Amino acid sequence: MQELNSLDADSILSDDILCEVFSEEDEIYKARMLLSLTDRADVLGVKTKFTKLVTAYKKAKAKYDKENAPAVIHDSMERMTDFGHTKINEMQCGSWIANGNGVKTFSPFSGEIIACYHPIFPTQRLINVETGKEKIKLDYKKGNRWNNIIVDKGVIASANKIVSLADYGVSVTSETARNLVRYLSDIENYNIDTIPVQVSTSKLGWVNGEYMPYGCSTIFDSETKYKSTYEAIHEEGSEETWLSLIGEVRKTGRIEPAFYMAGSFASALVEPLNALPFIVNLWGDTGKGKTVAIMLAASVWAKPDADYITDPKSTVTALELRLDFLNNFPFLVDDMAQLKNKYGGDFSELVYMLCSGHGKDRANASLGLNKPTSWKNVILTNGEHSLVTETMQGGAINRIIDIEMGDGYIFPNGNEVVESLKQHYGHAGRRFIDAINQMGFDTVREIQQDFLRQINELAKEQGVEKEEKQTLPMSILMAADMIATDHIFRDGIYLDLKTCVDILKNKGEVSENERAYEFILSAVSVNTNKFFKERHDVVGEVWGVIEDEYVMIISNIFNDMCKDGNFSSKSFLSWAKKNGLIQCDSEGRTAKLKKINGSKTGSRCVFLKLPSEGQEFMTVSDGEEDTLPFNKK
Repeated sequence: MQELNSLDADSILSDDILCEVFSEEDEIYKARMLLSLTDRADVLGVKTKFTKLVTAYKKAKAKYDKENAPAVIHDSMERMTDFGHTKINEMQCGSWIANGNGVKTFSPFSGEIIACYHPIFPTQRLINVETGKEKIKLDYKKGNRWNNIIVDKGVIASANKIVSLADYGVSVTSETARNLVRYLSDIENYNIDTIPVQVSTSKLGWVNGEYMPYGCSTIFDSETKYKSTYEAIHEEGSEETWLSLIGEVRKTGRIEPAFYMAGSFASALVEPLNALPFIVNLWGDTGKGKTVAIMLAASVWAKPDADYITDPKSTVTALELRLDFLNNFPFLVDDMAQLKNKYGGDFSELVYMLCSGHGKDRANASLGLNKPTSWKNVILTNGEHSLVTETMQGGAINRIIDIEMGDGYIFPNGNEVVESLKQHYGHAGRRFIDAINQMGFDTVREIQQDFLRQINELAKEQGVEKEEKQTLPMSILMAADMIATDHIFRDGIYLDLKTCVDILKNKGEVSENERAYEFILSAVSVNTNKFFKERHDVVGEVWGVIEDEYVMIISNIFNDMCKDGNFSSKSFLSWAKKNGLIQCDSEGRTAKLKKINGSKTGSRCVFLKLPSEGQEFMTVSDGEEDTLPFNKK
């Protein structure tokens, strides 16, 4: 450009000067040139003319750029995708150019706009049957391979969330995220009537009359959340080899694998029979085959390893989510002893959670309630000791079918069984569901009700009454065993009715108040040196008095006994009062004043009646007290 001072009124308005200015790519330098030229035009007295000429050049430049920009399709619906997809190739994509090279569009101001560097588009809309929420299935091609992923609709509606697809191989960054959101929204809305809609579920088991994942009309939409467990549930190896192995195990007559197998099959019956979840627990010495037995049960449906069998050290929330996902599939926990310290040896709380069939209510960010977790299945557990303890609450005991291992090893060749199960599994589950669908739920219920009648009749013949909460689960186990035997194994080896009835708890055994009574009497018995009685004085701590047919326990000592035994003192005293096992004062209170060892005021004591046939109390020396249970310091 000429020197500014050499420009006159004619030359400053020439096309050469302005063309040179507007051809400058550096916008800052261009602006400085125009300011300098404007000042020079003012000096020459042609500022108004120069300003008008600059404005005209700007309009001409904008028109030129627009006319010479790459071809742009604005709101047209004529452009179609061309991804070369095997199933869906052409979809309306508006102004987007979507082909094997990726997805892009053009702007007259920004030029090329990249949404994704490879093909990607929605191929299915999923409506979750449990929540009603919508998900979207995306197909995308990286290299020469097509992949797909199912994500929440909210993920592809937010530039902040859509970048999470990068974890699954989608080429999206914080720079391209907004463009990809706009593209996916456009292509979905342009093809809203052609993109197929599918009912989906995030749970396994019975959904819309089908047993997932074997159903056809409903698909699973949460495999990314439970990927390892979901993938473990499939058929592998030879069904004949698996049947041959199980046949040999069944011929041994061992009850442990028989009940575990029945429990695994029975899990699919809990929902249609409208029952509550229950536990089948196997206990006995370590190293005798309990883990192999639980792997045997897992192999009915899935690969029998840690992907399906639950880690007992999981948090309660993790257990809830896993139960919700499995739904009607059996929930397997190997070695409950690992939880002993966490629950203090009393699994009542855990049992109630597992067998309640639903999780805790939880609030969400909008101060509403999330959909609660729920399940109806059979829980198979094992350990070195019985899951039922003396201090366990009666309601928890009712929910456990507790099976003690017999003598010897369950499997004479345990390692061979394990190796075979790892290679051959998953066939029996589908066959069992096919059998149920063929029979119909009404027939299944008739079989279960017939077993329930047989259980009650045999118990009556034996002169005992079994807990209803135990007889119903046992009838389901026996029904599942019969269906599996008749339709899968075909060997005529059924669970023995008498064995099943003998395993069940009698009503008296489960009564919490009766167990509390026995517990307190035992505590008194082994601490008899702490009670005054005929020809016996107490040295040290005093718990009360034993006179005639009653043991009189100081109230706070009595409350501590109930607390140690995990019993409600108030509930027990109410029951004992109704059954004439305690004396009450003149006002009906369950504790009476008793003078102990000549005290003037007396102490409030619970007057608990001893068994009518008498109670033998042993006397121990002070040195032996530390070895006794219920001993308090």
